[in-house]
Amino acid sequence: MRLIKLAMLAATSLVVFATGGAVAADLARPVYRAPPPVVAVYTWTGLYWGGNVGYSWGQAKYDATLIFAGATSHSEDINGGVVGVQSGYNYQVGAWVFGAETDIQWSGQKGGSTFPGVLPLTTITTDQKLEWFGTSRSRLGLLVTPNILLYGTAGVAYGQVKDSATITITGVGSATASFKDVKAGWTVGAGIEGAFGGGWSAKLEYLYLDLGKTEHTVASPFLGTVATETRRTTDNILRVGLNYKWGG
Repeated sequence: MRLIKLAMLAATSLVVFATGGAVAADLARPVYRAPPPVVAVYTWTGLYWGGNVGYSWGQAKYDATLIFAGATSHSEDINGGVVGVQSGYNYQVGAWVFGAETDIQWSGQKGGSTFPGVLPLTTITTDQKLEWFGTSRSRLGLLVTPNILLYGTAGVAYGQVKDSATITITGVGSATASFKDVKAGWTVGAGIEGAFGGGWSAKLEYLYLDLGKTEHTVASPFLGTVATETRRTTDNILRVGLNYKWGG
């Protein structure tokens, strides 16, 4: 009987020892945890290109002075749709984005009207068009989030202005003079652009353009300058665009 008790005690001790050793081994074994996923932060640095579409509402101002007769002045609206392409480069430093952009636009802007001339019984009929324009601008932006950019922009503007003026004298007849030239001026504006993945971004932008003024004179060999004409074109542009960025 005593031998049986000793055998049972030895077996119980062996089970406890084995179980305790296994638990200790489990406690000592290191637990592996996967590292947290890396979240990619969008960078604005890189070369991009894209397209845009929008609407423009501008104004063409016409001033004419006839020596010894007087002067007349008239402004008219030139409105229409615009569509074009743009390309540029951005460089990001922290929350600031520096860049440059150039664009070229087709324009459907036009307008026309009839108003009294300087002389009695005289009317002037004008037809104004802005056939195309482009800009080259610097951009400075601030990131409100890593993917949303607010920016201001300024630079040079140029475009082809085409207009004609028909002078009609009641009971006598009419004569038409046309003008077509590429004008240069300046532009300033602002916009918001949002990146939505894969190098793609979309923007909403406003620009103000001033294409300067052109002055023409009509001279006579005997009287010298007998008339002067001055034309000036300004424009407002609201457009949406889509860009794709390469690399960066």
